[in-house]
Amino acid sequence: MTSMRKKTIGEVLRLARTNQGLTLEELHKKTEIQLDMLEAMEADEFDQLPSPFYTRSFLRKYAWAVELDERIVLDAYDSGSMITYEEVDVDEDELTGRRRSSKKNKTSFLPLFYFILFALSIVIFVTYYVWNYLQNQPENSSTSSYSVVQATSSTSSVTPSSSSGSSSSSSNIEPVISVSGEGNYVEIAYKTSKETAKLQLSVSDARSWVSVSESDLEGGVTLSPDNKSAETTVSTKNPVTITLGVVKGVALTVDNQTVDLSKLTAQTGKITVTFTKN
Repeated sequence: MTSMRKKTIGEVLRLARTNQGLTLEELHKKTEIQLDMLEAMEADEFDQLPSPFYTRSFLRKYAWAVELDERIVLDAYDSGSMITYEEVDVDEDELTGRRRSSKKNKTSFLPLFYFILFALSIVIFVTYYVWNYLQNQPENSSTSSYSVVQATSSTSSVTPSSSSGSSSSSSNIEPVISVSGEGNYVEIAYKTSKETAKLQLSVSDARSWVSVSESDLEGGVTLSPDNKSAETTVSTKNPVTITLGVVKGVALTVDNQTVDLSKLTAQTGKITVTFTKN
């Protein structure tokens, strides 16, 4: 319900403050005007204020704080008249309820804020825990894989060594044949750990008389397409001499190893075989 009324400056100030839901203490904090001076203004006791200058300044601050038109208030003060305005009748209990409701609304957000903060803390903690767990999983897997690889590599590295050792042993055990000389005479150096060696002379289509000293072929034998090979066993303690009546077409093996006779380029030839121990 609204009506046109006339009230003193103090009454208008008090009513405006009440409509704003402010107490004198709250108004004091807002305007920084002393409480006794605020009470004096609401009681129209302007002579209690320091001077007209300060009175006008306080009225201006008060009007600003309660959202009044300061010009109306100052004009009424300067002319010493009352203020005519449109008033909305509000029950005092209703105003008190509004103030309480306003304060309640101001503080009602605090529990919600704390709840949100607590929920965020839980989310952050769970996220960190999951992240840390996932980070540790690949590390363990990687470490295991690395260990397996290292073990495999170590095993692999041993295997070639063993193979190398076997190869070396084989090389030491296997006989080695080298050929030197040319023309009608070559010398064969044969490294072996055996006490005897098997010599074999053979032809395919050629015909040649051959002999091997210090053996059962010392007297000689003729090789031909009808008698293609002859073999004998000799001691490795002394060198032996092989004589070839015809070099071309004759092949020689020592312990089943073929000897390269390409350096014998003459029609006839001699081969000295010397034996050395491994």
